[in-house]
Amino acid sequence: MFTQKIAKYLPKIIKFGFAMVLGGVSVAAIANSEESNKQVIEARQQNFKTIEQNMKPLNSTLNTDLIDWSQVSALAITSHQAAIELQSAFPKGSDAGSRAKSSIWSKPAKFNTLMSQMEQGYADMLEGVEREDTALAKLGLKQVNGTCKGCHRQYRSAW
Repeated sequence: MFTQKIAKYLPKIIKFGFAMVLGGVSVAAIANSEESNKQVIEARQQNFKTIEQNMKPLNSTLNTDLIDWSQVSALAITSHQAAIELQSAFPKGSDAGSRAKSSIWSKPAKFNTLMSQMEQGYADMLEGVEREDTALAKLGLKQVNGTCKGCHRQYRSAW
């Protein structure tokens, strides 16, 4: 099932991946280069912004009687890609000037688990989209919402 899902969305995922890399948003590429912390943080923030901007339309669209699955699919794919990017968006040394709490780097196990759970929520949501299964798509999004809230409470500074 997972292979079918990937095969269906692969052209979109590849295009988005190229856009991310060519657009300079790839956190891994920036982290491995000699770019400054500021650029790493900006790329990380852009991925979070993508997720945040997509959250309201995903919630509202999945709670309508007539779901526009193509719209949900596009939003879910870009959000999932951002979640994947975020799993490598906190390299050691990228904490200076960040609003993220230092425990992300000093005790990363719980944080990394939450990031993986967020990514899995989007993967589950994509499976629901593929099946046009509203309950599964909503369940994936609910997992994402819970993970975001938990992460913000534990790992984000107010200033």
